[in-house]
Amino acid sequence: MAQVVTLRPRMKLIPSEPDIRTLVERIDRGDIDLQPDFQRQEVWATKKKKRLIDTVLRGWSIPPVHLVEIAGNRAEVLDGQQRLAALRDFIHNKFSIDGRITPADSAVQSLHGKFYRNLDDATRRQVEQYPLRCFRITDYRPEEPSELFYRLNQPTILTAGEQRNALYGPARQQLKSLVQVFEDQGNDRDTLGFSNVRLAYDDILARILYFVEAGSFGVKSTESRISERFRTSESFQPHVVERVSKAIGHFSELREAAQAYRFNKASVFSWLLFLSRFPEDQPPNPNFLQRFIDASQGELTSHFVQDAAAVFIDRASLRVTDVSSVVFRDFSLNYIYFFLEQGPLPQNLEPRIFQYIEETLEERDDVSFEYALEISLDVNAWSATL
Repeated sequence: MAQVVTLRPRMKLIPSEPDIRTLVERIDRGDIDLQPDFQRQEVWATKKKKRLIDTVLRGWSIPPVHLVEIAGNRAEVLDGQQRLAALRDFIHNKFSIDGRITPADSAVQSLHGKFYRNLDDATRRQVEQYPLRCFRITDYRPEEPSELFYRLNQPTILTAGEQRNALYGPARQQLKSLVQVFEDQGNDRDTLGFSNVRLAYDDILARILYFVEAGSFGVKSTESRISERFRTSESFQPHVVERVSKAIGHFSELREAAQAYRFNKASVFSWLLFLSRFPEDQPPNPNFLQRFIDASQGELTSHFVQDAAAVFIDRASLRVTDVSSVVFRDFSLNYIYFFLEQGPLPQNLEPRIFQYIEETLEERDDVSFEYALEISLDVNAWSATL
């Protein structure tokens, strides 16, 4: 006779959709505890709270809240503490509406600067009656809610490229087209050493577009600033897109002419930045990547080009996006090009700075190439030569 297995009762997650007014009233009465022992403090900045209220005003969805039922018809918030605290603070007039959050919405813009108490009746009802998906957790063993909390708070951390990919607008579409061009020209895991699975190529080209448009790579380029540029309704000017497209073409040509070389995001970014300087009627030497590789391997040593290549590789492997590292990598490539190719320099560059660095190294045995840059190179001025 087959053995009968009796399943124990499982933890239940009962769905409901109370409105914001009901949830805030329960919080105010102490029926919902926002600070159980396992929760962190309320950490959301006002800017993030305003973005949540903007979501409510647009009628968009908010991730569900999980509440653990405890004795006395009370509950502890398992997941959604920061969201509930932000909603409570808005209802309590702790902060006002930001009508400038993109994408532009005329109805939300008309509410800019208003606190909850200043809203007209219709808008106040819209906020109060906004339904928030909740799961009430009952019939649980002591260890089950904490395990669920752990799992809910183990999301995949999105890369900058993945976050930007969720945006909409002409700039993002231009970026996607350039990424397609980049991949169509044979740039992939096999030829670069890394793939675009986490949208690394998108991130590199987004930065190149941002800097070429600014005409400088000394501008503040935090992830939020770059994302804000792609969140706007403005496309990049055709000459900016064309310049980046030509840089991609130059890079692909140099890579195909050279022996296999392992890149990373920082080095690809700097090569594209370097190649974006060359005008249409002055393409770079198609063998320059191979000559750079030769210099990095000690096969070319004149004019301290081996030292310059070493600085490039070090700054690409250790420090990726800080301004000084971007500048040092860019200078190193241009320095090597100046001395190895003996051809015209890309636009906006004067040969005197390269000659001065070489003279410094020749005169002082105690100075490395990197230190010579630190004492002689104006980072801001070089950044503006793009």
